[in-house]
Amino acid sequence: MAVKGFSCRIYGVLVEQDQVLLTRSRFLDREFVNVPGGGMELGEAPVSALKREFVEETGLEVEPVRVLYASEGLHLSTQMPMQIVSMYWLVEKRGGVLRTTGNGDDVVSLFWADVAAVPTGEMFPSDREFASRLDRILGAGKL
Repeated sequence: MAVKGFSCRIYGVLVEQDQVLLTRSRFLDREFVNVPGGGMELGEAPVSALKREFVEETGLEVEPVRVLYASEGLHLSTQMPMQIVSMYWLVEKRGGVLRTTGNGDDVVSLFWADVAAVPTGEMFPSDREFASRLDRILGAGKL
C-alpha cells in the first residue's frame, strides 16, 4: 500500500482532579473520542499548534508542561492512507472559558472522564494506544 500523505498531530492532555478533558468529534460519518488537538499547519511550531488547536476546540488557553507520549503510525480513517506522527503534551489551564458544546465544526462536545476509565473503545487505534497507557504515564510523572 502506497502512503501518499503525512501529518503531524499535536494533542493537549488537561487533567484536573484525576479527570482528563476529552472531545467527542465527528469525521465524515463517524464520531469518535479524543483529547483536544489536531494537525499542525505548514510552518507552524508544535507549541503554537497545540495552543491554537486547544483554544479552537475547547475555548481554553493552555500552556504546555511536557511531552507525555509520541507515536507514529499509519492512519486508515481517511480516504487516503496517511502516515501520522502524534505528540501528546501535558498542559495547564491559563485562561478562557470551557465550551462543552463543541466548536461548531468537528468537535461535537467536550466532557471529563476518569483518567483510569478513558473510553478507549470509542477512539481511533492510533489514539487508543496512548489513552490505554494514560493512567500509567501520568502516574510515572507524579502530577
